[in-house]
Amino acid sequence: MTNHKPRVSIGMPVRNGQKYIREAIESILAQTFTDWELIVCDNASTDSTEQIVREFAARDPRVRYHRNPADIGPANNHNVGFEMSRGEYFRWHAHDDMIAPDYLALTVKALDEDPTIVCAYPQTKIVDDKGSFIENYDFHLHTDAAKPSTRFAQLVLVKHRHHRAVEIFGLMRSSALRKTPLEGSYARGDSVLICRMALLGRYVELEPRLFLSRSHPSQSMQQLPSRLKDAHGRVLFSRYLGTGPLPPPEWWDSKLKGRVTFPEWRLMREYWNSVWRTKLGVVESAKCYGIMALWTVLNLPKLARDCIVALEQLLSPLMDHLRPEPEVDEVNSPKSV
Repeated sequence: MTNHKPRVSIGMPVRNGQKYIREAIESILAQTFTDWELIVCDNASTDSTEQIVREFAARDPRVRYHRNPADIGPANNHNVGFEMSRGEYFRWHAHDDMIAPDYLALTVKALDEDPTIVCAYPQTKIVDDKGSFIENYDFHLHTDAAKPSTRFAQLVLVKHRHHRAVEIFGLMRSSALRKTPLEGSYARGDSVLICRMALLGRYVELEPRLFLSRSHPSQSMQQLPSRLKDAHGRVLFSRYLGTGPLPPPEWWDSKLKGRVTFPEWRLMREYWNSVWRTKLGVVESAKCYGIMALWTVLNLPKLARDCIVALEQLLSPLMDHLRPEPEVDEVNSPKSV
């Protein structure tokens, strides 16, 4: 690591990312803005991720490699990259995404010119696992508004099924990010962080489309909760209530697999805490609390689903115990052979 303090730091969290990480790093090396550092945070990968990254680090001193000796979870691994960063500006870069060569130059210029902006990000293209174009992402939010309450409402009341949360991969002002508790190890921890940043300043979406977000079956947003995958037919109501947040709680924290969680209730608590911990002034705080009151009413079905799913998980062992044993086919029984 050199003594030079770069203007931009990029954190790349990864676990077993050998399939895509080479393209991701090469897209950063191709940037026209060159005053950056890349911190690859390897969450105890068991594939060739380490070898690939060390090859890049040997060729370019701006590439730094950090390996966690054990899996610390995706959110904690995200946060390590920022904690190790030195730049005035910071962005997370998923190991399977890519950026066009002018990405950093454009976003740095936006942050330099307007101190009210805490996050700048170009428009997005969705590509497949081979990098081929799928579609343009055109879900726009009014997060460049002057009032924090307006920005907060846009992000809190958003339809998560349509919002890809691409803002989390924008170029952020490090001084603002340090005022947050960073990303939490709970479902939609990234969405909460986006909201907390929006309470501190404006977002700006830039043209043209310089962010290439990859869509493939193994990415986090396509993972189902274990209660639906491993229930072996035991779920009664869950199949009719929806999957809940994706990725599910156990993706964020593996210790939660099979445990009773209340992800929507946790999300509600974190949103409320976001307003409480930010010094907004009486009027703006009151507006944000009003927005959260509306959120609570609108999300009563999801909050109820959490309770039903929790009850079903608690009763599942009892139901298994009461379920009659299947009859044995004596003809095909090993004892009859």
